[in-house]
Amino acid sequence: MANDTKDIMTNIKTFKELRKLFKDTDWFSFKFSEKEIINSFNERQNYNGRSWTSSLFHRLDNTKDEYCFNKNKLDQRIDKKTQSDVYRFRFLKITNKYGNDEYNRFEAVENSKSFSVYEVAGTNNQYTSKHIPTDTKFWVDDYTDQLLYVRYKREDVWFNNFFRNSIDSSIPNNYDEIHTEKTFHFAYQTATYKIVTAKGFDYSDAKKKLEKDNPELEWKYGRQNNKWEHLFEVKVDKLPEGNFDINDLATGASRYN
Repeated sequence: MANDTKDIMTNIKTFKELRKLFKDTDWFSFKFSEKEIINSFNERQNYNGRSWTSSLFHRLDNTKDEYCFNKNKLDQRIDKKTQSDVYRFRFLKITNKYGNDEYNRFEAVENSKSFSVYEVAGTNNQYTSKHIPTDTKFWVDDYTDQLLYVRYKREDVWFNNFFRNSIDSSIPNNYDEIHTEKTFHFAYQTATYKIVTAKGFDYSDAKKKLEKDNPELEWKYGRQNNKWEHLFEVKVDKLPEGNFDINDLATGASRYN
């Protein structure tokens, strides 16, 4: 569905301009079909039979396939000039700098003496948890207010387009990277089991004697190829035929006995 974007700011380079974009945007002017929402938003969606629901959106008319942003998920402010309620998305500074990859330095922010990272948020009050509609993040220079970097997520199609249409193309970002296919190598393992019988005064003693006589069964650190690993005591003296779950054969004794 067509959305009203004719007055949206473009060529944005500073965080001040980005915040003004959010302030000036009429978020309720955007209309979506159910299909557009499912395909364009990285929003958790629930399916109940053939019924589709998502808390970020509100259906305008139960007889029409038309949705808009749900005002209950947007930040609410009071406009004193017009004496009316204003609903919009806003920016929140990510304050956890430790153990958070947002604050790992990379080329785009290497020359910045100090920077902050912001995320998009909606409602956030004492009754509801913070609502994050997109995983897009913004790196901002604390001294110059310049946008240093924008990190998109591929599933956030609508928000990606919204920001890319507004932010100056010179601002570094990861858009091309996340839309470029890469080669990955996957390691898989297959389990092969065998049962070995040994005698001892107790389970631990029998296991110790077994490993002494069979060094290949002794535990070694790591996930070595073709290495037998002790699991636990089992109830049978040989493996059943066909497919089976090894846990069904366990006696319940600890594997570390």
